[in-house]
Amino acid sequence: MGSTGQKKKTNLSDTTFIVCDVETTGLSPVHNRITEIALIKMKYDEIIDTYTTLLNPGQHIPAGITHLTGITNEDVFDKPSFAEASGEIMNFIRDGGSDEVIFTGHNAGFDYSFIRESFARLDEPINFEFKSLCTCKLARRILRKLRSKSLANVAAHFGISQKRKHRAYDDTLTTAKILIEFLEILEDEYEFETIEEVIRFQNTKIFTAENKPAALKRVNIELKDIPQDPGVYFMKSSSGENIYIGKAKSLRDRLSSYFRHNENLSFKIKKMLTSVRSLEWTITDSELSALILESKMIKKHKPRFNTAIKRFRFHPFLKLDIQNEFPKVDTVYEIENDGAYYYGPFTSRGTIRQIYRNIYDEYGLRKCEDKKIKASQKNSNCLYFDIGKCGAPCTFTTSKEDYQKEVAKVHNYIIGTGRKSAVGVIKTLMLGHAENEEYERAALLRDRLQDIQKVMSYQKVITSAINDKRIIIKCDNEDKREIFFIHNGKLMRTITLKRGDEFDQRDAKEEITDIIESLYFSLNKFAKHKYTQEELDEIKVISNWLALNRDRNSFLELTEKHNPEELLRFTLT
Repeated sequence: MGSTGQKKKTNLSDTTFIVCDVETTGLSPVHNRITEIALIKMKYDEIIDTYTTLLNPGQHIPAGITHLTGITNEDVFDKPSFAEASGEIMNFIRDGGSDEVIFTGHNAGFDYSFIRESFARLDEPINFEFKSLCTCKLARRILRKLRSKSLANVAAHFGISQKRKHRAYDDTLTTAKILIEFLEILEDEYEFETIEEVIRFQNTKIFTAENKPAALKRVNIELKDIPQDPGVYFMKSSSGENIYIGKAKSLRDRLSSYFRHNENLSFKIKKMLTSVRSLEWTITDSELSALILESKMIKKHKPRFNTAIKRFRFHPFLKLDIQNEFPKVDTVYEIENDGAYYYGPFTSRGTIRQIYRNIYDEYGLRKCEDKKIKASQKNSNCLYFDIGKCGAPCTFTTSKEDYQKEVAKVHNYIIGTGRKSAVGVIKTLMLGHAENEEYERAALLRDRLQDIQKVMSYQKVITSAINDKRIIIKCDNEDKREIFFIHNGKLMRTITLKRGDEFDQRDAKEEITDIIESLYFSLNKFAKHKYTQEELDEIKVISNWLALNRDRNSFLELTEKHNPEELLRFTLT
């Protein structure tokens, strides 16, 4: 059959990266040789395998190079040549014959050219051709304000520590950690979904003030004129129709991400930008206010591109749907008011994938969709049951009672701290890697362990969103404080106070005192009622924001122990 001409695209989460760094005897790939090579194979933020070795270059290592790298002629005297190590290197890269890997490095062209020339010099030359990704090029486009895009500077920007500079393995590990940071930014802020989009992005022109993108010219706005406040922005067509509505912590930063590199964005966003003729925005007092307003405006105007463009949620949750007769565990990015258990948010998608894998390796919960769970003794085609990964409730192999026992074990695995909990299992794996001197894997597991411990330190499980709870939230900005009063999951009142003496004004105190008394200490008021769809959407927005921001903003969940004076002090101090 003939080819359709349609190129296969690979999702970022499915892409295998070969992160590489080489040390050499000089700068010329033709005349100089490799003295050390390090390779890290990874999928998104998970290290799969590593390879590193010193190489005998077959030529003298200059004193200046030794001073820079610490590699001496004596160090490489009894080491293999590149030709002797070439088979291992290529097998590691191809992983059993596959060419579907992305060669990655910081200044990747340097490392790539040395390896390609080394393979070309073999007695039986090998054609070294792979797609490449350069974290230095990404830094030039993403970290525009960072003065130097060197490996050390970019690492410092992300708070990544380097042990030894100019040694292949340490530089490779640093590059791998930088790659993880960039992939998350590209998914979240640029809404890229495939590796092909990322590669196009790194290779396209960097726009300047003198070379303004066409989309920015059409709206006739200077980015410097857009406020840096939180708010909601409205992208409009030539007829004034709202075609896209979004929220932002900083309006300028968010809109800049669309227009500075608009030629490199996803197809759906580029299509949207071709229709944009004007921009409007509404400044809000906080990000939470922006979220609530965004939700209301989208419901009101129904912009056509809001449904077409995927709204990526940066921090994932684990969901255990206990309302289902045979629950399963899912990864989700939003909390629903549906009675399920929600665990999170986790800062790393690698953490949640690790927990998810461990759950399905250890416990017999199903993976199939709800529509497939129609118990039938005739249904015997359960692959996961055949390999021992599912209790197969669809075949009556396991009873409802036994299945629920497994569900209880999963719940305890996630929130517990014992040896068989997620914390215990990952800690054991981390210590094992450390003992085997697999320090890069141990370091990643340490980060995941900290992620889990942080989540569980302030929230073991979120159930039914924030329904049935009484909460006061205060959001502080530079010159304002916004106070949200929530009762039974419903946002009842919002007050904005200017910083300074106004916090102590009698009118403010009296107004807040009246709200507290009426909302939280009047037993018969605001009893539970049937929520409107708009109210349910608002509950959802607030609950997700609370889960993601509760360690960065102040909030108080009321108990029977609190009195009005305590609540007043909380709101004003």
